[in-house]
Formats: sequence, structure tokens, C-alpha cells
Amino acid sequence: MSERRSIPERLGHDFLRALYHMINTVRMYQDNNQLVQTSVSSFQNILNELTIGGDISLLLYRSRFHLGGEKLPYRRDAAFIVYNMAEFFSKRGIGSVNFLGSSRNVLPEDIITFLRLLNDAIRHDKPLDWLEQKLKEHDVSWLQLSPQRDEDIEVGENPDDERYEQARKKYFAAIEAVREVANKVNQGMVGIRKSRRVAQNLVDMIQEDSTLMIGLTTLKDYDNYLYAHSVNVALLAACLGRHIELSDIALEHLVICGLFHDLGKVDVPKEVLLKHGTLTDEEWDLLKAHPVIGVRKILMLNATPSLRSRIILGPFEHHLNLDMTGYPRTLFIGHLSLIGKILHITDVYEAMTAETVYRPKSYTPDHALRQMWAEAGKSFDAILLKRFIHMMGIYPIGSVVELSDGSIGLVMDYPNEDERSLPLVLRLVNDGKGNWRRGEMIYLADQIIKEGSSRLTIVRGIPPAKLHINPAEFFLHIK
Repeated sequence: MSERRSIPERLGHDFLRALYHMINTVRMYQDNNQLVQTSVSSFQNILNELTIGGDISLLLYRSRFHLGGEKLPYRRDAAFIVYNMAEFFSKRGIGSVNFLGSSRNVLPEDIITFLRLLNDAIRHDKPLDWLEQKLKEHDVSWLQLSPQRDEDIEVGENPDDERYEQARKKYFAAIEAVREVANKVNQGMVGIRKSRRVAQNLVDMIQEDSTLMIGLTTLKDYDNYLYAHSVNVALLAACLGRHIELSDIALEHLVICGLFHDLGKVDVPKEVLLKHGTLTDEEWDLLKAHPVIGVRKILMLNATPSLRSRIILGPFEHHLNLDMTGYPRTLFIGHLSLIGKILHITDVYEAMTAETVYRPKSYTPDHALRQMWAEAGKSFDAILLKRFIHMMGIYPIGSVVELSDGSIGLVMDYPNEDERSLPLVLRLVNDGKGNWRRGEMIYLADQIIKEGSSRLTIVRGIPPAKLHINPAEFFLHIK
């Protein structure tokens, strides 16, 4: 790739971010405000570098931006800007903005004039026609606008639908793999080639986009809770494994352990698994036996001795606490393995945040993390739990939250790996009939605060069932 083509690729998202901030600061402040001056200066610096070789065009095509002919790749930290800028352009009928080489000499006040016209255009019936006329009147000749064509518009609501659909397919393929092994394991040796392939696919997706995979765990299949729970634990465990930089082969083993950690529950009577209320001592003993039963079933899998040896210990240990309380009681293990510690954390978290027939009231994700942290050093490895909380965020992805302005939102991501308290939030809008629809996307860490106002924050987490919200519908664009 030539140096000329590498510049847009390198600066594309920075340019879009600078344009986004400039548009918003000019909308809220006077021309002489320091924030306006700073944002315009930052934009000009990037624009000057981009136009070293001549004109540069910013094109919106099917909800994706292209700069200098190069498609800007998906980036978590820029997703909310792409979303908002695509909407901004579309509402004004703008398909592209071509910044001419002469833009290198444009004055800051001329840029501000353009931005004010750009913001005002939405108030008119034909925004682009009005905008082009006003640009002529103000002699704005250092850029050219082109209309958005019908074929440029994405069919459907989201350009990432295919990515979400592939993730969903892999999720349900994992559920099917666990179900198949569970149904056949009592009939003799069961091959796990399909399960290994599923595990490898999940690891690949986790390496590519762990946020999406965490979002997948908002899917709760209550009719197949045992299998869905196993897949969710596997995903969360592998995401934590990636967070602490385990190798791909270690992540694959971790996924398989998660998928099979509750295999022993297949032999626990359903009236015990699904019982409402307190278990009797005899029923509790049956339930506590499932890790040992699970190990026996794993030994029956048609796998190499080497693989079986790597996927036995974690499922055996997943109900043992760090202080070796819990079950099953054992004299031959003095401390938990890394996989056992990870599975214990993710199994408890997933169970606490899921509603089931025998536990109709679940914890909100943030409440579950607080409860678990109270047991750090006793029930859970404190370092691993701290890493898990950092990975999930104070309000984990998929949390339904109340914002400080009284609105309801859904936590979508923490784009900044170092900032886990101010997430990307999707506003949810109630139609007054109990139905919720997608609203605007807000990145709490990247707000521009208007004078006299305070930063929008999260007040509290809300149980999704209380508002009849299914987070997966919004996070994964399920219709």
C-alpha cells in the first residue's frame, strides 16, 4: 500500500472523531469559546495532514464511512461516533463531503460558519438543497457536497447484522453441541469433534470481538437453561481467559470445560433441578454429586487421554471456593487450579444474573458483582475476580440502567479498555404501551458538557424483567 493510501487508514477514525466533536461544540457554544477553538484546531491539524497530497473525500456508503477511498474498519472505540455521524449525514441527505486541497488555507471562522450551516440544515424541508445554497452565499468553496443515493443506503437497521447473525449461529451451535453430548454420553463413548470445532470458533470470535461475545450471554434460553447456562459460562470464562492473556489452545480447553462443567446435572432428577423452594437434605446431596458425576461422563468422551486430562479438573472444581469449602469435599486437592477458579467465578455470576423457574428473581449484573466482591479472598480468587470485574465493567455489558436524567439505557460496551465506569449506552424509548425501541447512542466517557450542566451518569441498575426488557433484543438486533 502506498504512503498516500496509508494516511486515511491511519487517521480515519481520528478525523471522524474530530469532526463529531467540532459539530457538537459549535452547536452548544459561541464562536470565541475555548472548546470551540480547540476542537476546530484539532480538526484542522488532521485535515491538513490528510490533504497533503490533494483532495480527500469522506463518503457514507451503507452506514459505513470511507475516507480517501478506504473503508474505515470496525473499531469498538469509534463505534458510537460512526453510528451518530452516519445518522447525522443521512438526516441531511449527505452522501459525501469532498475536502479540497484549498481547505488547508481556510480560516477557523470559515469552518465554524460551515458547521453552523450544517447543524441548521436539519430544520429545513430539503436540508441538502438549503445547505448548498447557503454555502454559495457564504462563499464556502473549499469543500463539495454530494447527495446520498438510494443504493448507498443500508437495507436494514444495522450494518453489523451479518456479524451478529454469525455470532448467534455459533452460540446456538454451541448449545446444540452440549445437548448432543449430554443426550448421548450415557449410551457409550461420545465423540467431541463437533464440540472442539465449536470451541475453536468461539475462541476465534472472542479474539476478534470479546464485547460481542459477552453480549451473547444476555441470551437466556429458559427452555434449555442447563445448556444455555453452560454456553454462557464457557463464553464468560474464555473472555476472562483472554483478558489475562491465555494462549489460544488454553482458551479452547477453557471453553470445553465451560461447555461440559454441568454435564453431571444430566443425571440429577428434574424435580430436584427445577424445584421451587428449599431442597431437602437428600435432594441437596443429589445436586452436590453433579461435579463428580460430570467427571465420570467426561472420562467417557471419545477424546485423547491428553485432552481428557486437561478438561476434567475445572468441571470437578467449579463449586469449590478458594478456601476449599463448597463441594465436592476432597482431601487430594489442596488448592484450586486456574481453570477451576475461572469457572467458579463465571458460573456463580451467570447463575446470579439469570432468572429460572426455581429462582424467579435474579440479581442485576452490577449487584451480582458487588455481592461476589464481598467474598473475594474467601470464595473467589481476589486477583481473578478483580480482573473479571474490570473486564465486565462496573455496569456490565447488557445491563439495563437508569441514567441521571431519568431515562432508561442499555450498556453496550466499554470502548476504552482502561475506563470501565463510563460506558457506551443505548437509550431505550418507551412507546407508552409497554414496548421499548432503540434511541440514541451515548458514550458517557466522551460527552461534551454544556456550561451549567453536569455529566450524564448511571444512577442504578434495573432488573430487565421489571421493565419487560430483553437486553438481547437490542444488543444483538433480534427482531
